[in-house]
Amino acid sequence: MTTFIDDLLDLEKPDLVVFSGDNAGASTVADRQAAVDAFTERVEARKIPYAVILGNHDDENGFPREEVLRLVMEKNYSYTERGPLTIDGVGNYRLSVQAPVDGPWGNATDNVFHMYFLDSGSHPNKTRHPEVVSTLYDWIHPSQVEYYMNLSREAQEESGTLRPLPAVMFFHIPLQEHAQGALEYWWRTGEMNEKVSSSSVPSTLFSTLVQRGEVKATFSGHDHINAYCYRRRGLQLCYAGGTGFGAAYGNEDFLRRARVIEWTVNSANERTITSWKRLYGRLDERY
Repeated sequence: MTTFIDDLLDLEKPDLVVFSGDNAGASTVADRQAAVDAFTERVEARKIPYAVILGNHDDENGFPREEVLRLVMEKNYSYTERGPLTIDGVGNYRLSVQAPVDGPWGNATDNVFHMYFLDSGSHPNKTRHPEVVSTLYDWIHPSQVEYYMNLSREAQEESGTLRPLPAVMFFHIPLQEHAQGALEYWWRTGEMNEKVSSSSVPSTLFSTLVQRGEVKATFSGHDHINAYCYRRRGLQLCYAGGTGFGAAYGNEDFLRRARVIEWTVNSANERTITSWKRLYGRLDERY
């Protein structure tokens, strides 16, 4: 894994790296620090800023989500935040990109782009939600959707624009809407190699994102050998790509990969989000 990530970082020279969940595998308490060190060491060594969301496997073997995030937040180049204590999840936050210089996009240090991070959880908390008995996976809860809405409205008011600034969003477990990509394959780009494993409890996040029109694409992990983007009602629902060679499951016919996201603004203030994948052993090509 280290060689692949080293080569990938050297090739793309990213401004920010996002770890999209199922990052750490610790079998004992003594392994916890080493598990976090293992997946962050290459970006730390290069002094590359990064952000982390948690997957459903990160808190296995009694590794509390709070502790995983605490260890990540103690790192030198981590921009990860714990987020509010009053809503569901551990690690709900927003990062903003600022203009480096004055230009058609605005003045230097103005916010020009936002990235949202939501914790899609692991398994349902049956104590808090005794009515839920059938679902295997957690979901993005109403408190988190409301949190996003408040941040989005706040950002639009601060920018003074009629439309919200463009944004992307990261969460680990895909929404139920991802599964429609199996049927509406003509709106899908990339590989679908396994069934979408979302919660059986619906979330209002998708309809909220469509209504706001701010987030242009979402990126998930979870289904490790899915690697597609599916356009639904103007929103791209994408998988981030399975990169690691550790305990995370894979398929010998499915090359490990990472997704690259590029956001650009030209002199005419035309804003574009482009994405491609780099595959293990085929770094000279974009997919």
